[in-house]
Amino acid sequence: MAIAVAPPGRIRAVIFDLDETLLDRAAAWRYSIEESVASVTGRRIDARPLVAEYRLRPWRHALSILVPDPADLAQCEGLCERMFYRSALKRLLVHEGVGMALDHLRSARLDIGGISREPHANAIRQIESTGLDRFLTVLSATPAGAPWDVAARIQDCLSYVVRRPAECALVTQDAASARLAASMGFHCVAARWVTGCDAAGEGFQRPADLAALVA
Repeated sequence: MAIAVAPPGRIRAVIFDLDETLLDRAAAWRYSIEESVASVTGRRIDARPLVAEYRLRPWRHALSILVPDPADLAQCEGLCERMFYRSALKRLLVHEGVGMALDHLRSARLDIGGISREPHANAIRQIESTGLDRFLTVLSATPAGAPWDVAARIQDCLSYVVRRPAECALVTQDAASARLAASMGFHCVAARWVTGCDAAGEGFQRPADLAALVA
């Protein structure tokens, strides 16, 4: 399905994939892996070679390569989870140029939403630690224990800002999310500044290019 940038003047709200399109979580992920392994086993490791392939997988997938002992692996897994949402938050970043791009969209009076695979409490911690909370009109995180449902998260944002799908754009690096949003009537934009972006069709190479969404 073709994914096209919306014609100027049509967009009234922009919804972002918070977890990847806005946030750069690689450094926080590395810190959590490296520190948990050091705490449990006493060994210092470099998790950089694992970032690209394992960053979006469950912790256990990367840790099983680094920690052969099952008991140590279980300890590391629990520690990673706690570290990522606490001490690693200071290593959480936003992609370069995102802040200025969001400021431009807000100045143009566009509503800005964020959807997240994380439970609400964790998503709130992440936007507050990076300062993204001052830009977002609405945040739709995943209810505790529920699976990732991009359609439900998008619809949640849509209901809050009271807009029709044709007036909204979804900006994402994820092909499946883009296809689903397009089937709902959204304009979809591929976030090509994200490493591993597989969303097809038209997109932006830099966050600054989001200015094209403003009439």
